Amino acid sequence: MIKNYLTLALKVLRRKPFYTFISLFGISFTLMILMLITSMGDAMFGANKPMTDIDRMVFLETVERYTPYYDTTYVIDSVLLDSGMTRYDSTPNIESSGRMTNQSPGSYHFMDNNLRNLEDVESYTFFSNSGSTDAYLDGRKVSLATIHADASYWEVFDFSFVTGLPYTVDDVIGANKVAVMTERSAEEYFGVAAEQAIGRELELGDERFRVTGIMERPLMDNSTISADVILPITTIDQKKYDNRELGGDFVAVFKATTPSKKESVIRQLDFYAENFNMPPEQEFENLGLPGRTHLQLFALDLVYTEEPQQAIYILFIPLLIMILLFVALPLINLVNLNISRIFERKSEIAVRKAFGADSRDILSQFILENLVLTFIGGTVGLVLAYLVIQYVNANDLLGRVQLSFSPKLFFYFLLLIALFGLLSGLLPAYRMSRTNISNSLR
Repeated sequence: MIKNYLTLALKVLRRKPFYTFISLFGISFTLMILMLITSMGDAMFGANKPMTDIDRMVFLETVERYTPYYDTTYVIDSVLLDSGMTRYDSTPNIESSGRMTNQSPGSYHFMDNNLRNLEDVESYTFFSNSGSTDAYLDGRKVSLATIHADASYWEVFDFSFVTGLPYTVDDVIGANKVAVMTERSAEEYFGVAAEQAIGRELELGDERFRVTGIMERPLMDNSTISADVILPITTIDQKKYDNRELGGDFVAVFKATTPSKKESVIRQLDFYAENFNMPPEQEFENLGLPGRTHLQLFALDLVYTEEPQQAIYILFIPLLIMILLFVALPLINLVNLNISRIFERKSEIAVRKAFGADSRDILSQFILENLVLTFIGGTVGLVLAYLVIQYVNANDLLGRVQLSFSPKLFFYFLLLIALFGLLSGLLPAYRMSRTNISNSLR
């Protein structure tokens, strides 16, 4: 029976080519846009390498030094004395009215001496903020984004290596001049296939580094991983490495033992900051260590607020509403098209019912027809989305962000197609399955 329904569905689609074209265009375009949005969301927030454990990560990008200041206001009370005179008393009321703050990355000395023994942490890494360094080869100057990181950087972030290996603890201890490059930067700098760059020398400024590993370029544009070259932390400018101030050039990432332990890590950072004794030479009175999740950092960068959860709500609730409207409008139009298309077949439905077909048979037939239409449109949308993703990535239209096209997304996309076809065909099919035979045959 299903085979007969499929044959009938394809014949019906050819019967009204204009309706079919409009329906296919609406389905394919809508699903293509949704696929691109989903792909971008997966690239920016998904658990992809090198952040497979992103749901366990706590980022400490700044060390805050602050001094709160207060305003004093007076509450005036009046008291009527026995003599008939009125006495006025004033009560001072001290309220916080803000604070003077200095925010910057921390120094390696501060992190090395204070942040190594947090509980519920599986691994952690300290590294320099991403900067830019000029590299030279055959008279050409190329600006490469660089990160100086410790050896545990490769434990927190699981980069995929095309060839070679990351540097080791011994390389960090010995301040060896070794480097790990991304596949694209190695090909652009050396002008050869990435595999041939292993063992070659990379000239950065007035120093030379030997390439030990070539890694794949991350999908995500994140300052903690988006570097062209990663170097041992001990090869950074010695003044930065030996800095004894609280502020400096380094950030930290902690990987909790489980996703639920992230809050424990954040609370420990807050507790440590509240109980930290500020050095007497500091002009600020208090310390802040704001541990954040990746989603919180993203929202805080775009929304002007100091509350992470509030930033997430402000940013993502309107975005979700817009996406729902974007899906709902073509879905409603498709339902109307299906009603019009099916209405023209009232006599056919009546004849089928007259020969013994019940409402369930009619309902199944029309739902299957709509699913066939939706899957054809979805396949077209899938192909278009794939072509757009390849074009965007090849030309770096989104900067360092690389759109993904993973099997997981493909599976979700198939579910979305099925849901779209079911919702857009269920109501029209149900209405027509209840068609009255005598009225339709008049």
